[in-house]
Amino acid sequence: MDQNPGYIPLGNEQLHYLRSGTGKRLLLAFHGYGNDAGIFKPIEEYLASEFTILSFDLPHHGGSVWSNAPLTRKDLAQLVDKVKKEYNVEKVSLLGYSIGGRVCLTIIEMLPEDVDHATLLATDGLVQNHYYSFFTNTNLGKKMFADMLEKPARYFKVMDWFKKLHLVHPSRYKFAMHSLGTPEARSLLLKVWPAMSRLIPSPSRLRGVIAKHRIPITLFMGANDKIMPPALGAKFKAGLHTVQLYILNRGHIIFDHENAEEIAKSLL
Repeated sequence: MDQNPGYIPLGNEQLHYLRSGTGKRLLLAFHGYGNDAGIFKPIEEYLASEFTILSFDLPHHGGSVWSNAPLTRKDLAQLVDKVKKEYNVEKVSLLGYSIGGRVCLTIIEMLPEDVDHATLLATDGLVQNHYYSFFTNTNLGKKMFADMLEKPARYFKVMDWFKKLHLVHPSRYKFAMHSLGTPEARSLLLKVWPAMSRLIPSPSRLRGVIAKHRIPITLFMGANDKIMPPALGAKFKAGLHTVQLYILNRGHIIFDHENAEEIAKSLL
């Protein structure tokens, strides 16, 4: 399937996207950390006749042109308003993976009347991450975060010690080492975490919005995911009748060609 590139200006920044599909419904897709807009290609082929799909590169990923500014709630509201007008739709559907799921949840929290349905894969944002908030939204945390990325050796020793004492799960250790192990990886983390720090939905407020507007949401969580464990999905779903939860025999990398059709059906 052809994916036609484009840009949507948001103030002085530009989000790059890939457009595919010819359907009348509009789907906005947001990838995970370290991925790009092309990650959803296996899913898109099953949705092309029903949806026009805009798969976005998040700040500092793919082809997006982004400075040190954060992606704000105002930016997201502007994005949704622009695409609704351009494609002449009243509502949008959402597809998000990991940190991209947090983007979707923020849109739902802000603009529930504009959301038709959301499918979220191993999604971030179901609970508040106090460590993330500390490192990205407090002066002390920001200083410590920068120091960790500029002088990582001392933190590697701490992580190794935690691993030996079984205080950190091997998959979380692997994820941390992957994020900090090279100068390129540390540079990306130093840019992306602050850029996404304004998009932290309130789980309690979000649950209230979903219940009030009866927004259909499908959660796919990996049974072996230690980054976003399925228990988070079960806790979030409790009492919300429009939220469906499916546990797949996967880790955090939850979808590929093998289950793309199953995941795509949730949007149809």
